[in-house]
Amino acid sequence: MTSKGCLAVILIVTLAFVVGCNSREVENTSEPSEPQHQEEIIEPDESQVDIPKAKNPLTGTDMDLQYENQRPLAVMIENEYNARPQSGLQKAGVVYEVLAEGGITRFLALFLGETVDEIGPVRSGRPYFLDYAMEYDGIYVHYGASPQCYIDLKQLKIDAIDGIYDNVTFWRDKSRAAPHNAYTSTEKILKTWEKRGFRRDTELTFWNFNTEESFSGDMVLEDFELDYFGNYTVRYTYDHDKKAYERFINGKPHTDKTTGESIFVKNIIISFANTKVIDEVGRLSIKTIDSGNGYYISNGYCTNIKWQKDSRTGQTKYTFQDGSSLVINPGNTWIQILPQWGKFRYD
Repeated sequence: MTSKGCLAVILIVTLAFVVGCNSREVENTSEPSEPQHQEEIIEPDESQVDIPKAKNPLTGTDMDLQYENQRPLAVMIENEYNARPQSGLQKAGVVYEVLAEGGITRFLALFLGETVDEIGPVRSGRPYFLDYAMEYDGIYVHYGASPQCYIDLKQLKIDAIDGIYDNVTFWRDKSRAAPHNAYTSTEKILKTWEKRGFRRDTELTFWNFNTEESFSGDMVLEDFELDYFGNYTVRYTYDHDKKAYERFINGKPHTDKTTGESIFVKNIIISFANTKVIDEVGRLSIKTIDSGNGYYISNGYCTNIKWQKDSRTGQTKYTFQDGSSLVINPGNTWIQILPQWGKFRYD
């Protein structure tokens, strides 16, 4: 090998040795990386968050705390053929069904703790419906009224919202013919309520509720009919899965306009009231301040009860036959006020 070749080999070996040492030096002088500790972030399970609730005094079920002690909304809802199906009845905590003119009934629906986007059709008030609305200290919502009802509203100083004089709280559904097309919502009613400065709270209690489902009763009753007038019959049929009664009107399911679903009722109270025609229009006088016998129906059973109402503003007292206070199951309640000629039919 020539001297130049030997020199080249020596340079290559020397360079490799220097590079290797430098590489090892870099590796050895580097700070060892310590493992980074990352905390585990646990998202709260919304289903397990304990959100404060209040008991709905109309139904005995839970409702948002914001509604605690709030006065209910008492809305007049039509039941003439052209008004069916109605909107919102399934979400009412309590519903009264009472005769109006022409042998057809009308509803007084009480709402609390529910957001209902459509309620109606809303129709005119009658004096005897005021007597039931005042039992709940309710804000009375109607679209017009009979002459005597207007007098009573003023004399009794009832907080009321009347569609005749209000084009904000109500709207007309153009798919239906007037006067069967006036609607409202809980949101609109509450806004008008606040604007007019109506009192918010009430101290009344309405019902005594069972803490657990009760099947007490003297008689099994899963299917029955109520005859209000010659051309108007209500039927209830018990659904074991829902543990509630499905409503029928003149043989057809009573459904909701918005959902298309049948109306189901947990508790049904039946009583009779002395009823008579008082004018050429066919308006009625119904004796609400009275006492008598009735029936409480729930969970497939029926039991005899008594009722007594001592004044227009006083609450109806319902008792079992032994005089103890009526205790009902949690859920919605329909109160069927039949005329003295009405029929309660069952097998």
